[in-house]
Amino acid sequence: MRKGLFLILIMTGFLLGCANPSVVRVKDTEIKKIIVKKIFVPRFEGNPEFVEESTDLFISVLEPRISSTLVQGSVLRTESTDIQSGGNLAPTELAIVKAKQVGAQVLIMGKVTSHHTSGMLNGFSTVRLINVETGEILASFHRPSGLLMAYSEHQCVMAAVSKTAEDVAKALK
Repeated sequence: MRKGLFLILIMTGFLLGCANPSVVRVKDTEIKKIIVKKIFVPRFEGNPEFVEESTDLFISVLEPRISSTLVQGSVLRTESTDIQSGGNLAPTELAIVKAKQVGAQVLIMGKVTSHHTSGMLNGFSTVRLINVETGEILASFHRPSGLLMAYSEHQCVMAAVSKTAEDVAKALK
């Protein structure tokens, strides 16, 4: 009996130690003030191995869940070593200019990263919803994959991207 309890405590500690926090910040009242007809989503940034597929997956998960039109944009800036190593998002001002050019009311900027150590994999997706008119951040989401087992970093990143797309859909409803 004691061995079983000890094993349960060890496993619980292990699982809690592997947990990664999520960040969810949504300004519901500010989002509801905007009539969102068009949303601009430039290509996600972060690990170059995942950015194209992440953007495509994000769009494909989000699009059927909302009534707004999504406009998928290309990369906002030339890739540098900072971006390739998982640097910060492109300047918001640059993205807002592109969003205005397509007539969008909301801009969604995303970034994907991953982490691996011997035997442990995880993927992360960070997304911000921005009011194109004011530049105000309406919502921020950072999600880990949440997978207990995975075969690749790619699988982990895609799971995290799916979660943030679902978060955005809920925020926009």
